[in-house]
Amino acid sequence: MSWQDNINTIKEIFPGQYQIILDFASNDFVKYIISDSVKYVWVHNHEVDNFYEWQKYDLPISGNKKSFNVLARQLSYDFILPTSEFKEIMPFINNGITLSQINHLPKHYLDPKRIQGKTWYELLSKECDYLFEVKIPSPTDYGELMSGDKDFLQALLDNKEIDWNDLP
Repeated sequence: MSWQDNINTIKEIFPGQYQIILDFASNDFVKYIISDSVKYVWVHNHEVDNFYEWQKYDLPISGNKKSFNVLARQLSYDFILPTSEFKEIMPFINNGITLSQINHLPKHYLDPKRIQGKTWYELLSKECDYLFEVKIPSPTDYGELMSGDKDFLQALLDNKEIDWNDLP
């Protein structure tokens, strides 16, 4: 059985952690899975659309929080917002996103670039009480939706508002 056999179906990837492979989802899919009952949205490795061009930004240069007006490119960072605020900015985020919806702010050592796989999802569950993590690289690629809550994923698959044969 290949990973393609798991498209739009629930598969246990680690004990107590489940995954749905998403068939060409875009960021528009996120509006169907965000829960108002979960406090925060943590966006991982967000890239500003300035990969090649130099643009002016007010950015901190060190940990002193003082911002400086600099020319910058290749900006990539994590950010966390309350769910309601994230929903307001979601339309302004270009395609391609990785995010987790969490109830507790992450500790300093939780870094999705350094911790991955089974350990990542165990810590995300234990430390942040996460509902899901979604990875949507682009609307022309397969994405992933992970959760420790199999019933949450099944409810999404049963949701008549989501056309699983033609994901937004």
